Amino acid sequence: MRYSPILTFPDAAQEAAVWVRALAELLGCEQRVAFEVLRTTLHLVRDRLSVDDNAKVGNELPMVLRGLYFEAWNPMKYQGHDDLHDLPALLRSALPPSVSADPDVFSKILQLFEDRHHHKKPTKLDVALKLCSVPPDPGGMVGDVSKSL
Repeated sequence: MRYSPILTFPDAAQEAAVWVRALAELLGCEQRVAFEVLRTTLHLVRDRLSVDDNAKVGNELPMVLRGLYFEAWNPMKYQGHDDLHDLPALLRSALPPSVSADPDVFSKILQLFEDRHHHKKPTKLDVALKLCSVPPDPGGMVGDVSKSL
């Protein structure tokens, strides 16, 4: 029988810790704050997406972060509506004040996902984070970003 290495729970937890440490470095904050930023971001995006898009996003996340993403989510009570236009304001108001005061907070969160998922196909999560990291356009071009997938 051939040995096939699998991801163990400690390995998965370590991988999630790498994400949190990387985000803490990007944001210049404590790891517990970075964890809360990551959790809040994942939940708010999740609540704006369709069930199908959530399945695609969850499939691209590491195991422990996938659990965090789907934590307390009930697809039978689907509230998502694939409207990401109000996401930047919702996120800014939900993030800890020490982090939300940073004008580049969304770019830094996006950088984490780009750095960690550099080889994977973009999902609606990536689109949502790009939407948040771009300043509002009075000409209405933001809608084009959210429809790119």
